[in-house]
Order: sequence, then C-alpha cells, then structure tokens
Amino acid sequence: MGKRVSDLGEFGLIALLTGEIKNNDPSLIRDFGDDTAFVRFGEKILLLTVDTLVEDVHFLRRYPPDAVGWKLVSVNVSDIAAKGGKPLWGLITLSLPPDLEVEYVRDLYRGINEALNRYGFSLVGGNTTKGEKICLDFPLVGEAKRVIFRDTPKVGDKIFVSGTLGDSRAGLELLLEERKDYKPHEWRLIERHLRPVARLDLSPVVEKYANASMDISDGFLADLGKMVKNFTAVVDLKRIPLSEELKRYCAERGKDPIEYALRGGEDYELLVASDIDLTPYGFTEVGRITSEGKGEIYTADGRRLDIEGFDHLRGSD
Repeated sequence: MGKRVSDLGEFGLIALLTGEIKNNDPSLIRDFGDDTAFVRFGEKILLLTVDTLVEDVHFLRRYPPDAVGWKLVSVNVSDIAAKGGKPLWGLITLSLPPDLEVEYVRDLYRGINEALNRYGFSLVGGNTTKGEKICLDFPLVGEAKRVIFRDTPKVGDKIFVSGTLGDSRAGLELLLEERKDYKPHEWRLIERHLRPVARLDLSPVVEKYANASMDISDGFLADLGKMVKNFTAVVDLKRIPLSEELKRYCAERGKDPIEYALRGGEDYELLVASDIDLTPYGFTEVGRITSEGKGEIYTADGRRLDIEGFDHLRGSD
C-alpha cells in the first residue's frame, strides 16, 4: 500500500503539493507559505486567503449554527488582520446534506451576516453543492499597505501576543462534555471557542510596527515555530497571558494552564515580532528573537520546547 496523507501530515502534504506548482506570474509577491498570498494589483497589494470548516472536524451539528457562521468568517478575517490588512470581499461554498433543515442554514447565514457587519466587508458570491456532511469554504480578498510575512523577524526583535491564550482549547473540552449546565466562567471559555473575534482592531498596529506577524490557529508554540524557522527564540513562560477563566478551569481539574496556552489551537490572537514596544497597544511581550538558527525555542532558563501543534491530517498534537 502506498503512503497515505496521514503519513505526511498536513504540513508535509502542503510542502509536497506546492512543490508541484510553478508560478511565473510577476504580480505574485508570495504565493504559498504564509497566512495569505500577496498579489500586486496595480498600485495595490491584495491579500488572498481561504479557510474551511467541516462538520465533525471543526464543529458538531449540535453547535449553534449562527456561531458556526460567525466563526467561518472570523477565522478568515484573522489571517487578514495578521497581515495588517483589511478585508474587502468574501465568497462562500456550501456543501450541504439534502436533509439539512432550511432553518439551520438561515441561522448559519445570520451568523455570517453578523460577522460581515462586525468586520465591515461584503459577501459577493458563492456556490452550493451536495455533501454527506456540512462543509463551508470561505475565500477572502483583502488589501494591505505593505508586505508583512510571517517568517521575517529580525534578531533582537521582541515577541508579542494579543489577548489571552488557551481559552479555546478549554472551551472545546467543555463542549465535548455535553453537559446541561455550565458555570459562568465555563460559558465564557465556550464562547471563546465558538465565537472567536478576529483582531482586526490591531491591524493598524501590525501594519505600522510588525517585522513579522501571523495569527495563532495551530497553537502558540507551533505557530511561533513557523515564524522563527530560521531563527532561535526564547520565551518567558511567566509572561504568557492567561485569562482568569482558564486559570480557574485548570485549577478545578488539576491541569496546567500554561500547557493550554502553549499548545491549544484556535485562539485567533496575533503573534507579532517587532523592534518596537507594542505593550501600549494591548499586546503582551512574551519573548525575544535571540539569533539566527533552525527554529529552536527555549524557555528563559534554557529548556528547549517541543513545537509540535495540531495537525489536521494526523488529528493530534
């Protein structure tokens, strides 16, 4: 039997497939290997991205459909925000089981429309087809004033994150418990997983000050590993921002909130390298780019950190 895609993993497969494509278009600034593609269009820099939500992979049928619609839009806008850009136009593909209730799809679109209004752009077209499970695809075009790659920090740059980390993973665990009642702090964690908010509010800061930037979708360490693939970084674990809700959740279960923050995915906060202090803008400084290297990340006391994160094709971290 031949090698399966799970043997390669998500990122091994991406590397294999993108190696098959040879683009010669001079308008392409960067095609593969970042949160968005960068295309020069006249005097403008366009950002192109797409993310997909699949039933039983990214969400369950019992989740509120308006939350699924909100999240579909938000995870794509998050990529645009990470490039210091603004979203312009979205498209959508719906793959739906024929027996799906119409009211579910209407509620899904209510969530989509709420997100479009929140982020200030338009859905301009799409496609519908039949599938055994719900599959939602949302290509998005944005615009940026300058090019900010995810893997171009400078030695000496400080590493910053927005918001708090690890909440979404805790929210997912709570959802999978399928309880009838949750405590208020647990509901807030669930909300962080179901309805993440893209940090478009911080896009102007990224545009002005970032040397490298990306959003945190696969886990802080996994994504930092992509940023510093040609560098060495040090992270101060004591500075990792944690919500009070996550700390309480972990205390109640005897778990380490730092592990959730380092390896939990789908936070959709921003990870930025800059030589400017970004803490006045709502970021937390968590580390530094110390030298050129091979993607190694260390703690402040010299312990090397494993950067493995979530892999869609292997299904675990």
